[in-house]
Amino acid sequence: AAPYVVAEQAAPDPDFPTVAFPNPEEPGAIDLSVAVADEHTADLVIANDPDADRCAVAIPTPNGWRTLRGDEVGWLLAHHLIGKGLKGTLATTLVSSSLLSKMAAAHGLPYVETLTGFKWLSRVDRLGFGYEEALGYCVDPHQVADKDGITAALLVAELAARVKTEGRT
Repeated sequence: AAPYVVAEQAAPDPDFPTVAFPNPEEPGAIDLSVAVADEHTADLVIANDPDADRCAVAIPTPNGWRTLRGDEVGWLLAHHLIGKGLKGTLATTLVSSSLLSKMAAAHGLPYVETLTGFKWLSRVDRLGFGYEEALGYCVDPHQVADKDGITAALLVAELAARVKTEGRT
């Protein structure tokens, strides 16, 4: 199915009148998206910030919608990429979860932990995937060697489509 769009946010407006602050990490920032998703019984919500370098994801649960933490999205994306045959180094920052290091070890992939910020992550030699818990993901470093919410959103959609065809949520 085609994505549902929040009508009130479809046209660019530098005043961002529908949110207190236009970062999807902020409480309330994706409330309109969640309402549209709920209205259409969507499988998930994907939201970017205005410069599209961050990507937020929310999922339906029996208790309503839940926004995934940056670490959770990072683990899911890493797992999906590893399953697709990812080559290269997995990397995250010292303020992010240590699970990525365990995933790398379990799959025989190199791992690097950096200082906070993509200026450090983007410098990782042979980076295959990198993320930081603040909703920043580098899922295709050969095309975009920085955090990129667009490619992350596409990969989230691909992952969601795959698990749906497998009969999972």
